[in-house]
Amino acid sequence: MKKKWFISAVVAGSLAFATGCAGNTEAEPAPSESAASAPAEAPTPDLEGIPDVVATVNGLDITKEEFTTAYEGSFQQMAMQSQVTGQEVDQEQLKTQTLDNIIGNKLLIQEADNRGIEASEEAIAATTDELMKTNQFASEDELFAALEEQGISKEDATEQIEQQVRLDALLAEEVGDAAPTEEELKAAYEEAKASGAAQGGGEVPPYEELKPQLEQQAKDQKKSEAALALVTELRESGDVVSNLE
Repeated sequence: MKKKWFISAVVAGSLAFATGCAGNTEAEPAPSESAASAPAEAPTPDLEGIPDVVATVNGLDITKEEFTTAYEGSFQQMAMQSQVTGQEVDQEQLKTQTLDNIIGNKLLIQEADNRGIEASEEAIAATTDELMKTNQFASEDELFAALEEQGISKEDATEQIEQQVRLDALLAEEVGDAAPTEEELKAAYEEAKASGAAQGGGEVPPYEELKPQLEQQAKDQKKSEAALALVTELRESGDVVSNLE
């Protein structure tokens, strides 16, 4: 487990929502013959020229260290995809996306502060349990010990989890009743079947079997749209200055 992974895992929802990337379901391009025959040399992140203060969000600085940590995590994921697809990582675009992610996250946290949204102990415990299950740790001690090995103190980890709980509560306020209708679910099911057929996949499971997954996807999509709208509004009304060239 890496420090970059943990930060990404804890705030993945809000960061994806802030950039509107959560709903991207386009299929990845097939690897080229050259990529399939010989693995491409692993690219390295280009962090030359990154300023000490990458951006300021309503008076709060985004430091080079914070940006670098987030960028290296995103770059690692893109580099792995690049080796499969044979497509070169567009680092300039990725830097812009990474900074937009961080800015969006800061704006959401500030808005949660403004609304007085707090994280209950029960919600923090539930999110911690989810992290344990997702990453196959048997106990909190095991989770936090693994994070300690990567330079993340239990205090810092708990703070990040608390932030995510507060962001989840903020987005829940924005979305309201996100439960999809039966019509929406059936339309999503038909779309899934059509997509599977177009891509030459296997038979799609029956509707009732797939329904829980479709419900979660629909809720996530509504949450994504609400968060993107909120971040756009907050960015337009706030004081955001980017120093990234």
